[in-house]
Amino acid sequence: MINYEQAKHFMYTKRFAFLFYLLLSIIFIGIPLRFNFISYIHTSPDPVFYIWSLKWWPYAISHGLNPFLTKVFWAPYGQNLAWATAVPSIALLFWPITSFFGPICSYNVSTVLSVALGAFGIYLICKELTLKQISSIFAGIIFFFSSYVWGQLLGHLNLDVIFAIPFLIYLFISRFDNSISNKKYIFYSSILLVFQFGVSNEIYATFIFFSFIALFILFLLFINNKEYKNNILKTSSEALLAIVGSVILLTPYLYYVFNGYISQSIEDISFYSADPINFIIPTPIVMLFGKMFTFISTNFCGNFSETGAYLGIPLIFIIFTFGLKKWRENKCYRFLIILFLAVLVFSFGPYLNVLNHKIINMPWYYIFLKMPLIHQSLPTRFTLYTSILSAIIAALWLEKTNYSKRFKYVVAFLAVLFLIPNLNSDMYKGHKIKYPEFISKEIYKNYIKPGENVIVFPTYRNDGIQAQLWQQKTDFYFNLSQQIAGLPPEQLVSDTMLHKMWEPFPADFTPIYKVAFYEYIMRCNVKAILLPADIKNIFVEKLLGSLHVKPVEIGGVVLYKINSEEYNKAALDKLKAEYMQYILDDFTTLFFSSQKFLEDGNNISNLFPKYLEEHKYLDKSFGYMQEKPAINWMPDGGWIGQWECKDGNGTCFGVGVIDDVEYLKPIINKYESQAVEIFFPYPKIYDPNESYKGVSGRVLMIFRTPKSKLAPL
Repeated sequence: MINYEQAKHFMYTKRFAFLFYLLLSIIFIGIPLRFNFISYIHTSPDPVFYIWSLKWWPYAISHGLNPFLTKVFWAPYGQNLAWATAVPSIALLFWPITSFFGPICSYNVSTVLSVALGAFGIYLICKELTLKQISSIFAGIIFFFSSYVWGQLLGHLNLDVIFAIPFLIYLFISRFDNSISNKKYIFYSSILLVFQFGVSNEIYATFIFFSFIALFILFLLFINNKEYKNNILKTSSEALLAIVGSVILLTPYLYYVFNGYISQSIEDISFYSADPINFIIPTPIVMLFGKMFTFISTNFCGNFSETGAYLGIPLIFIIFTFGLKKWRENKCYRFLIILFLAVLVFSFGPYLNVLNHKIINMPWYYIFLKMPLIHQSLPTRFTLYTSILSAIIAALWLEKTNYSKRFKYVVAFLAVLFLIPNLNSDMYKGHKIKYPEFISKEIYKNYIKPGENVIVFPTYRNDGIQAQLWQQKTDFYFNLSQQIAGLPPEQLVSDTMLHKMWEPFPADFTPIYKVAFYEYIMRCNVKAILLPADIKNIFVEKLLGSLHVKPVEIGGVVLYKINSEEYNKAALDKLKAEYMQYILDDFTTLFFSSQKFLEDGNNISNLFPKYLEEHKYLDKSFGYMQEKPAINWMPDGGWIGQWECKDGNGTCFGVGVIDDVEYLKPIINKYESQAVEIFFPYPKIYDPNESYKGVSGRVLMIFRTPKSKLAPL
């Protein structure tokens, strides 16, 4: 029997703290999954790609394949997985679980353990700072429920498995206090850094970046204290050795990172920046007041998984009063406040965005644009570090401030209450993964040969999850000629026609998609197209109907078997000719509609699509953009509007469309004699002597305004 004293003693142990966080994690993550960790998961393209990755790394290594460079998707071009969030560290660590229980179980178990370990790491930091058990546990709870953690739990495995970061901080503090030897510190830190790089090289880079900022602040604060200054320099140099050690261990991985180095930003960092208002106003992922303030939070930059800045009024009160009371008392406390504010302001990104409106450029604008790896980091994710710092500050506030114990416990309770996630939200709801019999009973082997290129609808950019799930379930039996993660291959990026195929489905089906689809099938040697029998989409139906292939419905899947001989150059040339006529007819309609509008005596300042549609000069099928400065645009890239004549005489108007030069050439040939100025690709002046082979962009042709024939409307 365990007596009271033994139980009380156990509650003050580190083992109790970890089990407490683990239980919290199982309950809060398990509820939306109905505690079925083997077959339930939040279904969206992001988590499904991680399931694919958890299966891919063990499969590739066990079959002697290069796991970094693969052609199993984006076939036949392939992808460099060093530039995708493919989580090799997690995949290799959970290989045994994946083998016995499947990748969905590995995904869920890794999530449960990571959230618990992250909170436990914060607890260890506080214990190393000699805080009491209750204060340290409180800090872990604050981090456990942080909006950063629960935002990333919506589907970013690479960003919610971050327990290595608190443990790295814990090791640094332990080494600073000489609790561990320098050899152990360097070794363990190197291993954790390697692990973190294999989970998210973005978090690896930002952690190092902010670590040096933290050490710089610490050095300045203690510059006159010789003992502290020397200790800071010593531990910093050992931290640098740990980083060097991790780089050496990561050499094979880094080879593929720099071999396929991407200089341009993968995401719009200004869009994924923290909104200052978000620190006070919750999003719908938060239980308390989340839905109430949806009318505000929907205007934050990014999506709800990336709006993790929220702290809540009670926690903000804790941080503010701690800074107010402890600023002069202790330089270490001052360090925490300065670092918290520095990271908070950095999280605003290159611009200060308030409700999705850019207010001003921030002083470190060029850091985000020029620094290697950091320029790929999304500033809103820096809230990971504000979450860590706020948790540590909260523990210190609970233990070190002179408020009454009752008052502090009430505020601490409210701080946690204001952070608890809304588990009833559909965003956290788990779904059971079911495979059609075509996949589960291996019927596909009767219709598809090993290694053939296949397309599965719906696609990644249209919330498609079937391609990734079906491919990994078949042990990568077939290749996917489509996106499941990462950027498109260079061969497709440079060809805007083919690139269109993998954008979100438009409202209308136009001939350009038919041409692009035929060309894509030819170029990628696609042999089969699959889609779930229970999914209906008008655009996909029209697209596949244009193939003139009789589909076969079998085992819950609709199969289109492609005979590549039918998709030859002659057939493609015929389709291209049809599309050239289509785009020429579009331009002609825009030109004559604008001309008729002006001939009828209407004011040229009203020459924009919405006005023409409302007054029956332009068919509704063209559409229009409503917000300035895009009111001259149409959704498909068409443009009409007033233009300043280059000679300054009279008034002019412009008509433009966007496409490849191959399809724009007939337009230029037909109307260049009437145009006073031609731009292609806009804003460059068109040169008839230049070939423009392979160039795409907007052709904008400027015409003189015709004389009025009728009275204006």
